[in-house]
Amino acid sequence: LLYTIKFEDQMPLASSIRKYLYAARVFSLPCSIFPIIVGFLISEKVQRSSHEVIILFFIGSSVLLVHVASNYFNTYYDFKNKIDDEEHCIDDTLVKKVLHENEVYNAAFICLALAMTFFGIGVTLVGNAYVLPYIIFFGAIFFGVNYTGGYQLKYNCLGELVIFIAFGPIIATFIYSCLSNGSSSLLVLVASCPLGLAAAALVYANNVRDSGHDLKCGVRTIANQIGLNNALKMYSVLLILPYVQVAGFFMLYPMYSPLLLLSILTPVTLYFAIAPHYQQATNSINTIFEKTLINYHLFSSFYTILIYYSVE
Repeated sequence: LLYTIKFEDQMPLASSIRKYLYAARVFSLPCSIFPIIVGFLISEKVQRSSHEVIILFFIGSSVLLVHVASNYFNTYYDFKNKIDDEEHCIDDTLVKKVLHENEVYNAAFICLALAMTFFGIGVTLVGNAYVLPYIIFFGAIFFGVNYTGGYQLKYNCLGELVIFIAFGPIIATFIYSCLSNGSSSLLVLVASCPLGLAAAALVYANNVRDSGHDLKCGVRTIANQIGLNNALKMYSVLLILPYVQVAGFFMLYPMYSPLLLLSILTPVTLYFAIAPHYQQATNSINTIFEKTLINYHLFSSFYTILIYYSVE
C-alpha cells in the first residue's frame, strides 16, 4: 500500500493513465477485436488480395476507440441515472470516485475525436471514397452514445439487440467494406452473427444478475420483464445459439469441428450450474457475468480459428 501511494505521488501521469484504462473496460475490447479479425480474414480470402497492415491498423483502431468511448458514456450515464452502485455495476469508476464525472464524459468525446481522426486517415489511405463505411461508422457512434444516453436503448429492452448488431455484423462488415472497395458481403454478415450472439449473451448475463436492481431503478431489460425462471431459460438459448449457427461449418468442414466441440463444454457447464432453482443459486448468479465472459473468449477464439481455416 505504501509503495502504491509513493508510486502514485511520484508518477501522477502513470496513475492517471491507469485510472482511465480501468474506466475504459479493457477486458471488453475482445468483443471488437474478434469481429475485426473475422472481417479482415474474409476480406482477404474472398478478395484474394493482401492489404496494407497500416490501413487495418487505422481502421481497426477507430473501431476500438468508438468502443472505449461507448464504455465511457455507459459508465457516465449509468452513474448519472443512479443505476450503478457498489453492488451492481460492471465499472465502479464513478461509484468509488476513481475519476470525476466530467473526466469520464470528456474522455468519451476525446476518444470519439481520435476515432474520427483514425477513420479519416484509414479511408484516405484506402484511396477512394465509399459511402458504406461512413454509414456504418457514424451509425456505430449513434449506438454508442444512445446506448444509455439519449434514446437510452439499454433501458428499454434493446441492450442485447444493440450489442448483437454492433459486435457482430456492424464491425465485421465495416472492416470488410473498408478493405474491399466499399462493398458488402452476405458471407461476412452470416459469419459475424455468432460473435454478435456471444457478445449479446454477455450483456444478457449482466442483466440477469442485476434484474431485481434494474427493476427498482426503472430500467426495463428482457431479463426482468420475462421473470427469472424464463430469463434463465433464455440464457441457455443464448449460450447454445452461436454453436447452432456454426453447425453448417461442421458439415462443410468436419475436420475442424473439434475446435468448437471443445468450447461447447463451457456453456453447457454454465447452464447446469446456474439454472436449477435461481433462489438457491445466488453465488452462481453473482458470478454469471464473469463465467459468461470466459465462455465468450473460448468460443470466439475457436471460432476465429475455424473461420481462418474454412473460408475460401
